[in-house]
Amino acid sequence: MKAAQLGAKVAVVNSGPLGGTCVNVGCVPSKFLIRAAQLKRYAERPFFKGISAKVEVAFDALLQHMKEVVEELRREKYEEVLKYYDVDIIEGYGYLKDAKTVKVGEREVRGEKIIVATGARPKVPEIPGLKEAMARGMAFTNEEFFKLDHMPSSIVFLGGGAIAAELSQALARLGIEVTVIYRSSFLKYEEEIASKFVEELLANEGVRLIKAAVTAVEIRGGEVEVRHSGGSIRAEALFVAAGRAPNIEPLGGLLKLGPNGGVLVNERMETSLPGVYAAGDVTGGLEGARFLENAAARQGVVAAVNAMGGNAKFNPLAVPRVVFTDPAVASVGLREEDMIKGGIGCRCRAAPIEAVAAGWTKGQTTGFIKINTYPETWKVSVKRGKIAGALVVAPEAEELINVFAMAIQLGLTVEDLIEWLPSFPSYGEALRLAALAFYTDPTKLSCCGG
Repeated sequence: MKAAQLGAKVAVVNSGPLGGTCVNVGCVPSKFLIRAAQLKRYAERPFFKGISAKVEVAFDALLQHMKEVVEELRREKYEEVLKYYDVDIIEGYGYLKDAKTVKVGEREVRGEKIIVATGARPKVPEIPGLKEAMARGMAFTNEEFFKLDHMPSSIVFLGGGAIAAELSQALARLGIEVTVIYRSSFLKYEEEIASKFVEELLANEGVRLIKAAVTAVEIRGGEVEVRHSGGSIRAEALFVAAGRAPNIEPLGGLLKLGPNGGVLVNERMETSLPGVYAAGDVTGGLEGARFLENAAARQGVVAAVNAMGGNAKFNPLAVPRVVFTDPAVASVGLREEDMIKGGIGCRCRAAPIEAVAAGWTKGQTTGFIKINTYPETWKVSVKRGKIAGALVVAPEAEELINVFAMAIQLGLTVEDLIEWLPSFPSYGEALRLAALAFYTDPTKLSCCGG
């Protein structure tokens, strides 16, 4: 779309539904179920006295509605928009032949510039019996899960990343018996304080968490038995959420790969082959692990702008990252652990959500906001405390983190946030309280105080 806006004649070689992971089997259907589960929980466990409800869930109807939403967004945001920009859609599986040619079956499609955006796929570990269970429809990845017509009554998640965290909570709230088995750390790419918070949160909501290595999968009496280093567990289905792998096979070995297994690119999204750019999950994700729609979209824009002779750059530190549990875990920039490990050091402070009036008026007071700053910037007398990163574990975290993303993009400081005036009552006040925490106890301030 961006290349077409800039005047290019564009063709997209594509196999399967347009829109990739996000709209079809990722962000859109998962957040649909997460919001439905959130609605059920809030209705049945209201903060406000004098209100009570019992919510019934008709899973078949809910799944059908989810698919209708996916189809509508795919049509409106992909198919119709590409038609609007006169982008040619070439159906088929493409292979990169050289810097100006993509081979699709017996056809060769040539262009002055090429952007590789072949995405990524779920990893399927080499566990005895797993592939057989998948072939029989009793084990699946996200790609198969969001095509189901009927919901299993019990599910075991294999993996402790964002997908497992989000959907295990949502499905448990909708009445599904859920277990999560993870080998190392839960949400290991988040700050430890956030990982521990979510572990406790899920356990309190009835999600069974098992830290162990899965050794085998076997179908027994219509159920999947998952054997692990600490024993075994049975369920109607197994959800494989063990990470993702870039789709590099169509590239014919022509592009240099990075240490994360994805296509190696610079900040302009240029690959090792002049005239060829790469964007999205095929580049290996942020830190080789976080495959994010917002990062992929921005990389695509940067690649298109530069392919058309512009000068755009991708800044991974300014990309917000969100795990959509409830409350959500949102982060941007550098983690405290990385700053300390890298020798930068970290001057960090946090403020609890319960110190914000909006939390009490909305009945959601769980969570915190944490700011990480570069220690050396506190030596400067004016505008001290340049923001290096932030962590928001709070209601509406996916919205609040955008302020910190802008702060990092613009090089703002703690002092800038203190001088900022948020609306009241709002969770935005908590951002300012976290900045004030560098100078005072944020729980000892009046509303809008400081």
